[in-house]
Amino acid sequence: MTRSRTVQGFLIIYAIATLLASCNLAVPGVAPVTTRALVPLDTALAAAPAPATAAGYLLRDSAGFRLVGGLSFSAGADPTPIDPPVQQAWIDASAADAALSAGMQPAGDTSYMAVLVTGMFEGPGSYGPGGIVAYYVRDPAIVPLSWQETTIALLVATPDRFEPVPVRVTGALVASASEALLVEAIGPGGLPVPSARQVKLRAPVRDTALLAMLTAAPGGAVRYGKVQIEGIWRNGELVPLSIRIVA
Repeated sequence: MTRSRTVQGFLIIYAIATLLASCNLAVPGVAPVTTRALVPLDTALAAAPAPATAAGYLLRDSAGFRLVGGLSFSAGADPTPIDPPVQQAWIDASAADAALSAGMQPAGDTSYMAVLVTGMFEGPGSYGPGGIVAYYVRDPAIVPLSWQETTIALLVATPDRFEPVPVRVTGALVASASEALLVEAIGPGGLPVPSARQVKLRAPVRDTALLAMLTAAPGGAVRYGKVQIEGIWRNGELVPLSIRIVA
């Protein structure tokens, strides 16, 4: 399949999903997430208590179910939440039905799934075992999140068309303590190739285990490497939910 056909197919799927979402319908296998109400988890928590539709990872471990805004897959066998419990939301086990639980990906002593959660986000408070989780989602509706494969070039060319939408995109990550970019190509020392298109990440990379695995530029202030990002394209910026190193 040519690149033009791939892009055309992506746009057709996006257009259909957007149309059906506006009518409160759903496409089998495609979550109706292309709505301007979709926000990253930290945005929903900052507005609590309030109803919201948030994207994140449903994480299950020995304590129960939590909704987290990001996972690190670079810190060992178990995926690790990037944010502490005070920036997570507790989910009652009864809300994660058998079918949803069965679809979660096992990893070490945990399991996880990218999801879209709609409900009343409450907090801050004390939730979960020991009361260490600061937020809670009351009466949540949880559906698996389907990532839309795309490219940096496509995001740059048509930024509003994908806003907001969950995307999976590969490129070269260039990260410092203050900012991060995903670029098409880099040269020696992690410098972006002049002709390479790039998108900005909403905030600096907080996955310290991942950063330690990237190549350090001379001086050590910048790290770079090829990665795959799963995240939310919103307001012309990429909000990562996970970043994984790829060959």
